[in-house]
Amino acid sequence: MNERRLLMKGGVVSLVGATGLMGAKGAAALNEGTPKWGMVIDLNRCSGCQACVIACKVQNKTVPGKFNTRVVAVEHSKSRAKRVTFTPIQCNHCEDPPCVKACRAEATFKLPNGIVVTDWEQCVSIGKCVPACPYDARFLDPRHEGMVDKCDFCIDRLDKGLLPACVEACDAGARIFGDLNAPQGEFAEYLKRADLTRRKPGLGITTNVLYVAHRKTGEGVEI
Repeated sequence: MNERRLLMKGGVVSLVGATGLMGAKGAAALNEGTPKWGMVIDLNRCSGCQACVIACKVQNKTVPGKFNTRVVAVEHSKSRAKRVTFTPIQCNHCEDPPCVKACRAEATFKLPNGIVVTDWEQCVSIGKCVPACPYDARFLDPRHEGMVDKCDFCIDRLDKGLLPACVEACDAGARIFGDLNAPQGEFAEYLKRADLTRRKPGLGITTNVLYVAHRKTGEGVEI
């Protein structure tokens, strides 16, 4: 995990995973501009199996009891037939991240590819960015002097042309990952959907993680 955090030097990284994730056509398109990585989470596909949570934990070796992604179960009892829905949550990689504004050490910043990252060489362990996140997606790691950890789309995997661990582990296909600047395939089709929403839409924050609302409950992502 330490190696993952120290990939960032002065806010500059490679155009991670361009060829490996996008193929020849995607690589050609990438030459025209920097990718902007994003994710769509289809709540109607999520079965709550926790495979994404386990894969993320194994990949990123987060502190015990803390997770870069979680799956929240909500029980609906408005009718006789009770229903449980599952919602994966994580850092939403905001367009204008509140955590970046809160970080006095400038250790948290947004890369040109849209990923919000933390440079542990700059982090001073004050943790003001933690309460600033409206999605409760950041936490302190006591194993590393209280440095702040969070989801970064598995940037070390992207650099090798691989998908984020949570996406690769999701057999239900509930997580769809791609380039928002040059979407292709299923990712492009999802971006055309009218039922896309964001987590806590009432906040009015534009994010690079989008959700397909629960079809049967008609509910968004307020948690």
